[in-house]
Amino acid sequence: MQLMFDIYLKQNNVGTICSRLMYACDIFVRNRHDWITEIVELADHKSKFITFVACRVLASFLIVSKDTVDENWLQQITENVYLFDRINRITVQKINFSLDIIKRIVEWKDVEQHPLDETSYANAPGTIQVQEDNPFRGSSSSQSSAGSSSRSDNLHSAFSNLQTHSSPSTSSDSKTSKPTSTFKLNEPVFKFPHDQSDSRMEPADSPEPSQSRIERVNEHGCITVILTDSESFDTSHIKCLTIKTLEHHWPILVKNMKLLLLRYLNLSNAENCILTFFSLWENIISVKANLSVIDTKPFYADLQGFVDLLRNTMLPGLIYAHLLSLFNEVLCYGSTLALQDILPEEICCLAHSIVRYVKDFRLLSEVRVQSSRSGFGFLEHDCRVIHDYSLGPDIGPLSSSIQLVDQSYGEDDNEDSTQSRTEVDKTMLQRMSLLVLKSVAVTVKEMRCDSSDSSIDSSDYNAIQDMQIVERSIRDVLKKLDVFIRNRLEFHPETPFTKMLIHLFSEQDDYLIESMVCTLDITVGIVYRNSMYPDLIPMLNPIMSFIEFLRVVAHDSDVLLDYLVSNETCFLLYLLRFLKYVRRNWPKFLDTCQQMDPGTTRGLDDTMRVLIRLRLQISRLVSKSLFPYNISPVLRLLEVCESLYEGNEFS
Repeated sequence: MQLMFDIYLKQNNVGTICSRLMYACDIFVRNRHDWITEIVELADHKSKFITFVACRVLASFLIVSKDTVDENWLQQITENVYLFDRINRITVQKINFSLDIIKRIVEWKDVEQHPLDETSYANAPGTIQVQEDNPFRGSSSSQSSAGSSSRSDNLHSAFSNLQTHSSPSTSSDSKTSKPTSTFKLNEPVFKFPHDQSDSRMEPADSPEPSQSRIERVNEHGCITVILTDSESFDTSHIKCLTIKTLEHHWPILVKNMKLLLLRYLNLSNAENCILTFFSLWENIISVKANLSVIDTKPFYADLQGFVDLLRNTMLPGLIYAHLLSLFNEVLCYGSTLALQDILPEEICCLAHSIVRYVKDFRLLSEVRVQSSRSGFGFLEHDCRVIHDYSLGPDIGPLSSSIQLVDQSYGEDDNEDSTQSRTEVDKTMLQRMSLLVLKSVAVTVKEMRCDSSDSSIDSSDYNAIQDMQIVERSIRDVLKKLDVFIRNRLEFHPETPFTKMLIHLFSEQDDYLIESMVCTLDITVGIVYRNSMYPDLIPMLNPIMSFIEFLRVVAHDSDVLLDYLVSNETCFLLYLLRFLKYVRRNWPKFLDTCQQMDPGTTRGLDDTMRVLIRLRLQISRLVSKSLFPYNISPVLRLLEVCESLYEGNEFS
């Protein structure tokens, strides 16, 4: 079943599906023998392999059936989440089973076809053609037609056995006599309205295919169906339906997961269940899921109850890392929050809590960002290091010329291995630093919105006092973050905060660009408020961030162009806001470039050379109508900066 569903999804992505495969999937969608209940009951099976495949089968099946999903199927799956008396090993296994199915549905994307796979069948519409395009064949060579024919017969025979009604034989003789009528497409049930009669299942009474669907028959008798754009595989319905089904039981699930996390973490499969839960939560909230704000809003309500776990230093490293990843996805500053005028209340509360924990509860001082002894982060800090390398009594000794390498990477047993045990887990450090930075950016943005409120004037003493308290908290948090990063990565004491951020996130493009957006917006927000803490301005100098960023990418304008064309980062938003900032603060831009390379104009020249090359590249693409979107605002700002650089004061 899993193989069949995988092939269906893969062929659907290509646009050409075997008609017999569609018919077989149609039989499963009808669920006449209630096979779904039988597979759901495998959730507590003692074999982890069977439960894994059963989970994959149900997830793939629901994606295949999409618009014809029976809500009772989803109810049967989600019952494992809340229908139990107590938490034990079986309960945890069943919860993980259901959560994994839902997670696979929410995160499902079109299957990418491997470059080496069969690609001979084209998607261009046309009349029925006879050619070798059987998607089940491993090769399209006509020299192996005999072997392919027998394999095709076996497959047709297998699919015929699945039919609940009698069907004509698919042998070679029948194909010779009736090549087309024998293999007439049986229209799947999920391509028609529900009130249609089931008589279309009979091959003899099958309706003619619609004009938008085109059939082709190859010389071995396999009919393939070419899908048009109107039949694109849209899974939004099954995603929304699954989310709605889970929404009713979400508060109970959150309560059980927190209980499992705090009291029953020693149960078998408990950690895996919690990781699946956090991944599902992150996928639901993620912008990439393409779910509406209304559908995802209920899943923000219980986030506040998990913020306390950030102070729990006894959590396993993987769980803590997933918790940070979840909160970073909620505070999706670069992709969503930076563009909104009014921020959601739940997100602001989360940002306030993190700011308060860093300021008042020494969160950054207590968090563990050390990696394991092996440096890979999988073994945890209390792992048992193996020093006995014997291979057992049944295996002979190795040659004396071969030595097994210790995980301590060459350290002797007598040496102090404290340094290796306290190596920094850079991924954990990046996630924690970015989370704090985004929390500050959200707080500043909210404060700026409040200060621009017409109901608050300069005589409102209480409001002004509150904003000054918030500014002082932001200053304290940024100072603590500076110390946190500086101590973990052993930067030079004179290294500016912005340069540390660039090098901290240099390996993660999305983190890097989002951190630059945060520092830029924090700086603009503080300047807008005329903050009483002017030391924050040079600390967060966004121009220094950009210059250091150009150094990291070796002053290559092609990298900037790739960022602009790609949708994997928020570089378009960043570059647009940064160029506006430079236009308004041109003298500061000149001073910062001078500070980066004292005594010369090299810093200014190198920076402007990259921007000018970028402008020329964008102009060439725009002139040929090759740029994927309207880039004219950025192009105009680049021209303004170039004019300022050339000394045109009237620009």
